[in-house]
Amino acid sequence: MKYLIIIANGLTDDPIAEKNNQTPLQIAETPNLDRLATEGRCGSTFTIPEGLIPGNDVSFLSLLGYDPIKYKAGAASFDILSAGISLEPGEIPLCCDFVSLQSGHNDMVMKDYTGGQLSKSDSEDLLRALQDQVFDAKVRFHSLGGYHNVATIQELSISERLNPPDELIGEGIRDYMPSGKEAKGLVFILNQAQIILHNHPLSKKLKDTEKDPVNSVWFWGNGPLPKLPPFEEKYTFDASVVSASSLFQGMAKAAGMSFVSKGTGFMDTDYEGKAEAALEELKTKDVVYLQISAPERASLQGSVDDKILAIEDFDKRTLGPIMETLDGNKELTALLTVNHFCSANQMKFGRDSVPFAVYPSRSGPDAIEAFDEQILSSKTLQFESGPNLIAALFKGEL
Repeated sequence: MKYLIIIANGLTDDPIAEKNNQTPLQIAETPNLDRLATEGRCGSTFTIPEGLIPGNDVSFLSLLGYDPIKYKAGAASFDILSAGISLEPGEIPLCCDFVSLQSGHNDMVMKDYTGGQLSKSDSEDLLRALQDQVFDAKVRFHSLGGYHNVATIQELSISERLNPPDELIGEGIRDYMPSGKEAKGLVFILNQAQIILHNHPLSKKLKDTEKDPVNSVWFWGNGPLPKLPPFEEKYTFDASVVSASSLFQGMAKAAGMSFVSKGTGFMDTDYEGKAEAALEELKTKDVVYLQISAPERASLQGSVDDKILAIEDFDKRTLGPIMETLDGNKELTALLTVNHFCSANQMKFGRDSVPFAVYPSRSGPDAIEAFDEQILSSKTLQFESGPNLIAALFKGEL
């Protein structure tokens, strides 16, 4: 038996008053998701343990089958692992994201955590400017190909958790700035970066085209790299990951899995290419994880209509060809699950349970008629954690 585990970021949501109190998932045309639900077996699981803040650094690890409390780590450590960046003696890694801040009442507000979906070429131009012009700080800037990058910094020790920018949309940043003696060096770099970005030619170009400026970096993701037990030893399966996320790729590498970097994390991702890459990986692997982010991105940008479109694109262009393969392969089982709840109205993650569907199911279908939030209140299977769900899948209990 082989397994395809599909993680669809941010599908679930609250009912939208302006949309007749339906959720984006209930509004979207999703024949393939609904077929998974009606012909397979459904249930729910928690991916965010009590005491941890919802985010991909937690939910991804949970759905890989690792306890996020036991193996808690910093996102930047996984990023540098996936990118093959070596730390010099005394360096610590931090995620370094280009963001757009907006003037608010006595504060700057996080408006766009992607810097307007900053392109690779523009990002690399800005990183070069930072590397050339930041002074009196031992810092190296490393490109990951877009708004999300890494800085490795010497003579820095940060014990407090640094909030990811996607948690802060619509929030004033003052209360979330790193504080205390140990953070002075980091704030010094951040302040310099804001001046450098303000004076960069890209700022004038964006202003001339009436686009939001890329006017700051945001540091986050601090923490050590955990020693994950190899996935193959833990579950006796050779596995790989297909994803555009350097975080997920780094987790895979830490667990001794291979990974394929495919598509983007945005609405323009290569939906068909991701499905094709996952199915190709299954020719040589026992387990393949396929991860897609577009619905979550639309949620964090506050666009209900874009979220509906992203869900429909995912259903048609990614799930469509996968369902065709499932129909012709009795030795392949698919598990589709959501990473964590994501509200388009609030532009925030949540710790609510999330639905899953297994197809085909060894015990046959249940009474579910559609893949949506109603699964969460149904009398279907319920798991307390992602690792419990994954273990049940591999034991043939679904």
